[in-house]
Amino acid sequence: MPFRKKGSRNWHYDFQVRGRRFFGSCGTADFQEAKAVEAEARFKARADRESKGIFTLSQALGTYWNDICLHQPSAGTSQSQARMLLTHFAASVPIATLTNRDLLQFVVRARATKANATVNRQLEFLSRALNHMRKFHDAQVPVLDFKDAKTREPKERVRYLSDEEEARLFSALRPDLHAMVRFALMTGARQKAIYGLRWQDVSAENITFQNKGGGTYQFPVSRPMRALLSALPRALDLSEAQFVHTWQDRNKRRKRFNANNHWMFGRAVKAAGIEDFRFHDLRHTFATRMLRQTQNLKMVSELLGHSDVSTTARYAHVLGDDKRAALNVFSATAPAETPEVAVTFISKRLKLGN
Repeated sequence: MPFRKKGSRNWHYDFQVRGRRFFGSCGTADFQEAKAVEAEARFKARADRESKGIFTLSQALGTYWNDICLHQPSAGTSQSQARMLLTHFAASVPIATLTNRDLLQFVVRARATKANATVNRQLEFLSRALNHMRKFHDAQVPVLDFKDAKTREPKERVRYLSDEEEARLFSALRPDLHAMVRFALMTGARQKAIYGLRWQDVSAENITFQNKGGGTYQFPVSRPMRALLSALPRALDLSEAQFVHTWQDRNKRRKRFNANNHWMFGRAVKAAGIEDFRFHDLRHTFATRMLRQTQNLKMVSELLGHSDVSTTARYAHVLGDDKRAALNVFSATAPAETPEVAVTFISKRLKLGN
């Protein structure tokens, strides 16, 4: 049966035929019309076109998601990317007919409302889906230039909290969110990993974080971290109590903190008068502070869960700044003599008859 997504006026369909998943918008807010659209989509899905390697975009994205993405930690993100692609491309378009011009038009339209990085990730998802269909389902897939279709992304800036900004942030932040933000500053974990952290992922020795591209990494539990975790209140509801980070609603009930509640952090940043600062910048703050204290790029890379230390190289400027500051107060030769020192030295030599 058609269903309506939160925040959408139109009905959507989502079903499987012979193990392949099909989903998309019915393009109408009328339920009866939506049922007709879904019925037609089911009829087309049952047609035996797959034997000829002919797949629609909806079939390709649905099959790739069902084969590969379904059991990945990033399944929700992948589903959102697929649905976003289907808002720009017709779900019924055969993937064999896609052209570079179609990619270019998608980029132009998507950039009007999305950041360049977001558009590029959607292109990468489409590329992976098409390659999957070609390799494993013998689909007819055109040769498309995804590399040139991508938009140029600005170099990621490294923004971190100063001590003064941190004090202002915590003064403006809701008390029930202090522990979560302090946790972010102590671990450098990504926003999604923090929001989704469960108590089953926390032991006396390590915290298991979900990584961005799938997989996990271990973060050691320090004494200060152990004290912070042990003081965290838990929700009474069993479905909410499994999550580490919670907030208190107006009825004094604790609920898990997720992306729907992110506005609370943004409001505190604005109230504190901190400009150009996002939750992800707490991760930058951790990395910058840890690197400054340890001078160990590889260790910081491992604590951030980076698979390649080159990814951590964006923070290398911290080492350069510290080395430059040290050189400003260091000389490889003897310190330059001040006029007073020179006079004293000459007087001593004259007294010795030299």
